[in-house]
Amino acid sequence: MQLFLAADHAGFKLKESIKKELAKKYDIIDITPIYTKNDDYPLVAKKLVDNIRNSKFDIRSSKSIFICGSGVGAAIASNRYKGIRAAQGYDAKEVKLARQDTNINVLTLSGWNIKPKQALELIQIFLTTPSSKASRHQRRIKQLS
Repeated sequence: MQLFLAADHAGFKLKESIKKELAKKYDIIDITPIYTKNDDYPLVAKKLVDNIRNSKFDIRSSKSIFICGSGVGAAIASNRYKGIRAAQGYDAKEVKLARQDTNINVLTLSGWNIKPKQALELIQIFLTTPSSKASRHQRRIKQLS
């Protein structure tokens, strides 16, 4: 599975700390490999989406991790783009529900509040939880398009 990783300056340290472990299982595409002190998460979101769109993968089936300070800005900025369904992950239950019910394709995390071990656990849930096939969830996801 191809996995896109992105982070602004506030999420860079966490991204770097989990990248090696993720690379053991996934084909990692790190779109922010260099620390940039004064970057802005809206521009990182655009770069992430541009990279997804320019890949061979359908934007709806790709998976991405985007880390900023709180995780909130990354989610808001990512959700501006068609085909992206981003949600902030702060605990296992919410990440699982976000995958099942809304079929998120971008998991955003807080570089300030999430430790590497917890991040890896949340990412594993994100990557292994299937989307619900229940008609109500499918209908709602379609309404977002």
